[in-house]
Amino acid sequence: PLITSGTSRTFSPSEIHQLVALQVYEFCRSRNLVFVWVYLYSNWYTRDQWTLWARSARNAIPAGKTTMMIEAHWRVLKRVHLHHINRPRLDYLVYIIISRQCGRLIRSFNQKIATRQVLPEWEGQFRNEWKDLMSRPVQNNRYALYQTDPASWVCGCPYFIHSRFLLCKHLVHRSRHLGNSQGHLTPRRYVITRNHSAPYVKLIPVRNTLKKKKLKRFFLFPA
Repeated sequence: PLITSGTSRTFSPSEIHQLVALQVYEFCRSRNLVFVWVYLYSNWYTRDQWTLWARSARNAIPAGKTTMMIEAHWRVLKRVHLHHINRPRLDYLVYIIISRQCGRLIRSFNQKIATRQVLPEWEGQFRNEWKDLMSRPVQNNRYALYQTDPASWVCGCPYFIHSRFLLCKHLVHRSRHLGNSQGHLTPRRYVITRNHSAPYVKLIPVRNTLKKKKLKRFFLFPA
């Protein structure tokens, strides 16, 4: 709802639902796809079903678009910790999660977030996309057209809507001061946070998070 999509106003979640449902209805009607419309509406476009999958049903934007993170978590459990057991007992599964999997996740958090010894892989991909977008020219009138707002990290251009990291050349050029002389992001200079609500992307200087305010490391058991 906060994304303008090239218009001068934003739409409420109910307005977006009505417009999208009307677009699908007109598509099916023009092609005489009666049963397709019945299926789509009853399974996807009723108000109850719409709120289950549509990103525009709420202001918050989820970090994951599919269940792939849950599936990846379960894949590690099955292939690393439970490869020798096909159908483990529930109490044993809970024990494995607490004693082994949680310890692995906490060590990863300490290295990537608390102490920044290892940078997450997605941060490198974020910087590469930032660099690529910085090299693309931007027309000045596009900022007003797409209502580009670095403070909320929102832009109405099509690239922003489909970007994995919610980036676009308009936001990147407006945030040029965060980079070096060429506008490129320097590794370990910022902690890149992705939020569910505005601002959806925030770059926090490392000196503000690691030097002035020391992060406590997390341990599975009291040291």
